[in-house]
Amino acid sequence: MTFPRRLVLLLVPVAALALALAACKSGGDSGDGGNGGAFPTSVPLGEGDIFAVINNSSLAVGDNRLSLAFFDAEDRVIEDAAVHLAFFDLNGEEPVQKSEADARYVPVELFYIDEASGQEKRVVGSGGVYVSNVSFDAAGDWGFEAVVTTDGEAAEPITFQFTVLEDSPEPSVGEPAPPSEQLTLADVDDISEIDSSFPPRPHMHEITVADALALGKPMVVAIGTPAFCETRVCGPVMEMAVDPNYEKFKDDVTFIHIEPYQLAELRAGEARIPVAATEDWGITSEPWTFVVDSDGLVAAKFEGVTAADEIEAALADLLAGA
Repeated sequence: MTFPRRLVLLLVPVAALALALAACKSGGDSGDGGNGGAFPTSVPLGEGDIFAVINNSSLAVGDNRLSLAFFDAEDRVIEDAAVHLAFFDLNGEEPVQKSEADARYVPVELFYIDEASGQEKRVVGSGGVYVSNVSFDAAGDWGFEAVVTTDGEAAEPITFQFTVLEDSPEPSVGEPAPPSEQLTLADVDDISEIDSSFPPRPHMHEITVADALALGKPMVVAIGTPAFCETRVCGPVMEMAVDPNYEKFKDDVTFIHIEPYQLAELRAGEARIPVAATEDWGITSEPWTFVVDSDGLVAAKFEGVTAADEIEAALADLLAGA
């Protein structure tokens, strides 16, 4: 079974959704994921009332922030619904329920910074994700059952099977933060060489991650490209989630923004060439936001759409000594 690639909410055509769902199918012919049909690997497009898509680029053993999208039979994004999830370990002969939780809806206005028009903010749509914190205690096949309630009416439960890795490509919660030595203001003639934001954020380009780790204080590392983000989520996450927390915690927390690609090549219309820090952190998507504690360990990580209070809660715990 291959893992579904993450999608851009509200901008996903039917064909892309069909491909994502098809990517979830097992390599076998039974289509039951090896558990007697209790958790089909996907619901065929055109059948059923609701379809689920996992936005995470990977899920691994340990603590995870699961991000989901739901679509109806006509490929319309389901927004602001009540979602309850039950998680099952599917590695044995019978599914074993391990946990359950409500998923929270996080809305977002999708935009990017259009450098060609003089850094104009281009809004391209809106949408949101459903997020839930879940811990997996084993790698392999897992599944969730989702009950989606809209306008007070609950749809028939849907099931979705996915793969949990032994370890994630990016640092897991509790692992050391990579001591990246990305370019800072001291290394460039103009901040535009290392920041596609508008207005730019010079206060987030003053120190390398390596030097910040040596300070022994909490840190937020935001990796994303506001002008060239394929998902159109990088700018919104910086504006609605990272910036408010900078204003609240800037005296006690170091904030760093890293562009994941070489900007000169992007502006020349060439291929996306990852900077060294992107490889250091092992990320394959954008944006990412990492919260690092005073010991240099990753305390929380957020992929894609993120709410300000998610980062705030992680920082408040660190500063309270939790």
